[in-house]
Amino acid sequence: MEKIRRLFGGLIISWKRLIVFAVIAGVYTGIMAMLPMVQGTSFHDIAMSFEWWVLFGIIIITNSASSKDAALKCFVFFLISQPLVYLVQAPFHPEGLRLFRFYPGWFLWTLLTLPMGYIGWMMKRERWWALLILAPVLLFVGFHYESFLSSTISFFPKKLLSTVFCAATMILYPLCIFKDKLLKRLGLCIALVILLVMTAVAVGNQKSFYDAILFTDGSYGVTLEESSRVSLADADMGSVSVTYDEKLGCYLVNGSFTRDGETQLILEAADGTKTVFRLVVENSSYTLVKQ
Repeated sequence: MEKIRRLFGGLIISWKRLIVFAVIAGVYTGIMAMLPMVQGTSFHDIAMSFEWWVLFGIIIITNSASSKDAALKCFVFFLISQPLVYLVQAPFHPEGLRLFRFYPGWFLWTLLTLPMGYIGWMMKRERWWALLILAPVLLFVGFHYESFLSSTISFFPKKLLSTVFCAATMILYPLCIFKDKLLKRLGLCIALVILLVMTAVAVGNQKSFYDAILFTDGSYGVTLEESSRVSLADADMGSVSVTYDEKLGCYLVNGSFTRDGETQLILEAADGTKTVFRLVVENSSYTLVKQ
């Protein structure tokens, strides 16, 4: 436990070490994002969600010398690591450098690390309001925990490692960030309450399938007709079909998925022309990219 506590205040993170840390994090995430064997697993989640990046941010904040130091180091860490995620993938991905169209959202988060790092460092002062700073972080990770646990319950053992990781870090944060015993106990109580509530929500959200309208006629520059055929490269993930919606007055592609993961959606027109999409299915969402 003492070695774990050292991560939250016992390290010396110089600017040189910070840059090396950012490069390693960015390269590793880029590799995990494109490795076929980890798609849909907990190892792929670092490229899809925030729980690991929250940990990285807190490690940097708690090992910084001041609020200004924490803000600048968090900003530089994300400014280096996030573009690297796309640069690593670009030479091997069909979209190449066009992958950077997904970067603006992460750049917004990078900008937000400036105020978050500045305010986050205030937890080291160990006043009562330090709990008000930590509580939103615990809640944010708690939402990730609920999503992963829902996947684990529905498609066991999918996302089990990510579920355990979120629960473990939520408990570790108050125990390792604070030295004051009262703050430790109160922080732990907040974490446990969030975990209990999110567990109840996840159990209530248990499901064996996920249905969605993937796209409609005219979307992605494709035309849908009654003769259009659509299929998944990995049929075990579920099924897709082209149907006509009377209310919308157009054809659309429906999907019903039995598990999460990544595959290709293949649309074939009457003349044999094929359009291929990269499809990533999560517990209650999906990402569709035309290739």
